[in-house]
Order: sequence, then structure tokens, then C-alpha cells
Amino acid sequence: MHLNDVQIRLIILYALKSFRVSMSVENLQEVLVQTQILDYFTMMDFVFDMQKMGMIETVDIEGKKCYDITEKGEELTSMFDDKIPLSIRENILDYGEAIVKNIGREHEIVADIVAVDVRKFLARCGIYDMGTPLLEINVFAGSRKNAEEIAARFKKDAAQLYKIILEKIIE
Repeated sequence: MHLNDVQIRLIILYALKSFRVSMSVENLQEVLVQTQILDYFTMMDFVFDMQKMGMIETVDIEGKKCYDITEKGEELTSMFDDKIPLSIRENILDYGEAIVKNIGREHEIVADIVAVDVRKFLARCGIYDMGTPLLEINVFAGSRKNAEEIAARFKKDAAQLYKIILEKIIE
């Protein structure tokens, strides 16, 4: 199957977004190269290019360089993931689940913006420990701006918000 440049970028972003975990080159290679979706050199060429474009960022996890999707990359994936052939999306999800289980995951904080319709948005936020949800919450925000503010606040103050919610529930 021939993929154009836009589809290749979206495939890499889709893999990073789908697993909600920073992935090493080896993990990306297992998901995208070993499944024969992309070849290694194409994948790395696009990863480096997308870093320069601000769609992907590098993070250091226990001395290992990993890749993570940025907010800009998440927005593009949300808007255009339907441009990735369904068979490739399913392949990434099916094959990647086993790989993600083997990735050492500790505490993760996730805050996404989800479009309800063209003008209405909600913030989908969660705290996970080793992939297990500790707290998941969807907040209707109205505008995109409000949803972005809620997501940013959640990422910044997740531990404090978790503590407050837990205390209120136990009361």
C-alpha cells in the first residue's frame, strides 16, 4: 500500500496517541516496522521532521530517549485520523496492545480535548497507575478554549485534584 507524507505523519502520531505512553524508538519500531506498515528509515526520517514541526517531543525516561505526542500533534490526529486506512489503524491497535503491556508504566496523567460537535467540547482527564485508571473524568467545557484551560489545569494540578476528590468521596 502506498502512503503519502500526510498519512505517514498521521500513522506515527496515531501510534503515539493511541498508547498514551511515551515510546522508545524500539517500541515504535515494533508497532510500525515489524508490522510492515513503515520501514525504519522512513519512520525515523518522519519522526525527526515532526519533532522540528512541534508535533512530537522527546522525553528522557530513566536515561532512555522516548517520543511523546505534543498538543499540536494530538489536535491533528483528532481531526484527521480518518485519513489513515482502517486496516492500518486496527493493525496498530492490535499489535501495539501487547507491546504497551511490556512498557514499564508508572503514573500517567492524561488530559485530552474531545469535540462533542463543531462548537462544543469536553475535557477528558485521567490519572493512571501502571495502566490502571485511578481517576477518569469527563467535563463538559463548552468552548474549545475552556476545554484547553481545564485540560491544562488538570495536567498541572492532577495530584491535588485527585486528593480533593478522594477526600470528598470518603467524607
